[in-house]
Amino acid sequence: MIMKINVLQKIDEKLKEDEITIEIHSSNKKQNLNELIDYLNDYEFKGNDRVIVMNEDYTLSKIKYVDIISIYSDKKSNYCRTKKGTYKIKSRLYEIEKMNENLIRISKSCIINVNHAEKFDISEVGKIVIKLDDGSEEIVSRRKTKQIMRYLEERMI
Repeated sequence: MIMKINVLQKIDEKLKEDEITIEIHSSNKKQNLNELIDYLNDYEFKGNDRVIVMNEDYTLSKIKYVDIISIYSDKKSNYCRTKKGTYKIKSRLYEIEKMNENLIRISKSCIINVNHAEKFDISEVGKIVIKLDDGSEEIVSRRKTKQIMRYLEERMI
């Protein structure tokens, strides 16, 4: 497959100030083209190092992913926990887990930042308890146990 890239700078008054539109033209569908489209669709998430949170006084601010210990759902709302506190977020969990390679899903309702994991306790058969550096513990769901074990083996943890 030969890929030609032509960059044309065109001002479009309909777009927001920080928006960019990309058009891809192809004579047929190829795997490489689908990978390129997926990459471009995920670019917004991968290029961003912060999540917008709502404080207790209903003001919005940004928190860096490196500061997030865990992200979880509770009663139809999503929250992120840092050492400074817990904040409500509007982002969906499936969007957040794509945003940073250190954020891994451990259950349907919880994502942890592995950089804040102090200990992976696998002493009970079929159960993994993750102890985080803020003193909290999270339990890996049965469905995610195999994925977490593979993650640990890959990193020789």
